[in-house]
Amino acid sequence: MRSRIARYIRQEKLLEHGQPVRVAVSGGVDSTVLVHVLRDLGHPCSVVHVDHGLRGSESDTDAAFVQAYCHREKIPFVSTRVDVESHAKGTGISTQMAARELRYKWFHELHAADGLSIALAHHSDDAVETLLINLMRGTGTHGWAGIRPKTGPFVRPLLATDRSDILLYAREHAIAFREDGSNSDPHYLRNRIRHEVLPLLEELRPGALRAMGRSVTLLRELETVAVRRVDEEVAGFLADASGRTVIPFGAIEACASPSLLLNTLLRPLGFHPDVVERVHDAIAERRTGALFAAQGHQVNVDRDGLLITPVSAAGRAWWIERDSTSPADARFTWSFASLGIPVPTSMNEVWLDADRLSFPLELRPWHTGDRIRPMGLGGSKLVSDVLIDARVPLINKADTHVLVSAGEVVWVAGHRLAEGYRAGPATRNVLHIRIDQGITFPTPSHTP
Repeated sequence: MRSRIARYIRQEKLLEHGQPVRVAVSGGVDSTVLVHVLRDLGHPCSVVHVDHGLRGSESDTDAAFVQAYCHREKIPFVSTRVDVESHAKGTGISTQMAARELRYKWFHELHAADGLSIALAHHSDDAVETLLINLMRGTGTHGWAGIRPKTGPFVRPLLATDRSDILLYAREHAIAFREDGSNSDPHYLRNRIRHEVLPLLEELRPGALRAMGRSVTLLRELETVAVRRVDEEVAGFLADASGRTVIPFGAIEACASPSLLLNTLLRPLGFHPDVVERVHDAIAERRTGALFAAQGHQVNVDRDGLLITPVSAAGRAWWIERDSTSPADARFTWSFASLGIPVPTSMNEVWLDADRLSFPLELRPWHTGDRIRPMGLGGSKLVSDVLIDARVPLINKADTHVLVSAGEVVWVAGHRLAEGYRAGPATRNVLHIRIDQGITFPTPSHTP
C-alpha cells in the first residue's frame, strides 16, 4: 500500500519529494494511517485537529487522543473548537454542512498563514459513496468527478486506496485509532450507503467496490475532458450590454452533447435539472414562446434560438426540494414541520400537506393561462381572473407568484389556495410557506 500511495502522489503531483505537509487528523483509522504513511514516505508532518463539539465527552476524548499521539511521536500539533450548532442555526444549513464549512474555513486560514498543503484522508470508498450520492441528487457533470485528488491547498493521497487496505495497514503496523460513533448513525444518507448499499453491492458482485473505484477515476477524467470541450463552445456565447445571451438552435443541436451544453449554461443560473430537460424538449419541439424562470434569470424559446435574460428580484423563481430551507434571497420563507398547524388568518402564508405535493415544487411568477382550482369553488379559475377579482393593480400583477406542483397551481400567493392541499389534524408532514415580511404585496381580498 505504501508504494501505491507514493506512486499516486507522484502521478497526481500532490506533493514534491520530502515536502512538508499539514495533515488533518480526526483520530479515526483513515487519518491516523495517512499521517503514518506520509511520515514513512519522508514528508515532515504537522497535525491539525478540529473539535466539532457534537458528541460531548467523546469529542473531548478524540482531541486528547490525537494530541497524545502527536506528543508521543513528536509531531507538531494544533487544534481548534468550533460551534457547529450555532452556525447551523444561524445559516439554516444542516449540521454536517455547518461542520464542513467551519472546518474548511479554519484550514484555509492555516494555509494562508504559511502556504503548507493540507492532506485529507478521503479514500476510494469515500469517492464511490460520493458518486452514488451525487447520482441520487442529480448534481450534473461536476458530480461525476466526485472527490478530486487536489483542490486548492488540499491533497488526498489515499484516494486510490480502499477502506479494506487501510484497515489492514493499521493492523499490520499496530496503529491505534478512535471509532466515531456518528459514522454508524443511520440518519445520515452517507452512512446508510456505507453500511447497507455498498456491502450489498459487494455481496452481489465480489470486487464491485474496487471496480467502481476504478470507474470513478475514469469518470473524473472524462468529466475533465467533457467540461473543457463544452466550455470552449460556451465561450462563444457572449451576453450583450443588457446581459441577454442569444444561443441559436443550430449551435445547440450541432453540439456533440446538447444536454451537457444546456446543463453547463443553465445549472449555474439556478435552473433545476428537470427544468433543463423541459428546455431541451421545448427546443426540439420548437415551442416558440415557452418561458422558464429560475432565481435571477429566465429562458425564452424564440423563433431561431434560446434567449437567456437576467430578471429583477420581482421576476425570480425558486425551487423547493423536500426538507429544504429558503435561501437568503427568496421573497418567501419556507420550512418543514410535523406539528403545530395554526388557523390561517390570510393567504399571505399557507400550511400544506407535503405528502400530497410532488417535489421539487416551483415558486414562480404567474404566467398567462395559469389556472387554479380554488378551495370551495368546485371548478378551476384563471389566475388572471383571481387577480382581477382581488382588484390587484396592474403594476403589482407581475409581482404575484404561484406555487406549482407537478404542473398544477397550488397557491396564488396572497390570494387563493387550491383544493386538496391544506394541512389538517391528520397531516404527518407539513410545508409552511409565507410571503417575506419585507416584501409589499397587495392586501388579500379574502381568506378562503
